[in-house]
Amino acid sequence: MAKTWVLDTDTKGTGASMVPLEKKLEKAEPPPPRRRPAPAAKSSQGERRAHRRRASGPVERSATALPAGHVRKRATGEIGKVQAVDARAGTVTVRWLRTGETSTLPLSSVTR
Repeated sequence: MAKTWVLDTDTKGTGASMVPLEKKLEKAEPPPPRRRPAPAAKSSQGERRAHRRRASGPVERSATALPAGHVRKRATGEIGKVQAVDARAGTVTVRWLRTGETSTLPLSSVTR
């Protein structure tokens, strides 16, 4: 009895080949789906992480005393050296230590 041959195109690229029909039918059965192992009942590590996030609460900021002539920006906490103060206009000119830029700000936006 003659074998029936079919073109097997399941290979990657252009490597199609002729195979007997029986082999093609064997390959046609899909493999069982891969399943991830079920995670253990809510790992205690995950609970610890969640608890740690909740327990941290508001961040406490502690600032050390600044050297004479330095101020801290209220919004960001950046430290700068006072260049000039204009009491009439209510502004202060500050050279920021991190960026090296100079800016003029209202007195209310900086703290000693």
